Amino acid sequence: MTLTDKERKSIANRKYYEKNKDRLAEKWKNDEERKEYLREYYKGNKEIILGRAREWNKRNRESRKLIVERSKRRKLKPFWIVKTNK
Repeated sequence: MTLTDKERKSIANRKYYEKNKDRLAEKWKNDEERKEYLREYYKGNKEIILGRAREWNKRNRESRKLIVERSKRRKLKPFWIVKTNK
């Protein structure tokens, strides 16, 4: 089985990003040009992105339920914190 150039490049890129993800995340966090580009990208593709999210939610109902439950649990305060505020 031989890989095409595109597949080979895809594998190499995946390995590179996996190996350097922490360094790249730190670099991109402070990159104003990249932030501006992403802001514009998300503005222009908002409906497409939301449509994909809706489709994912429909296909993965169980996963979605777990995510919602986790977020609810995170928002709940332990009883001793609630009582001290009274």
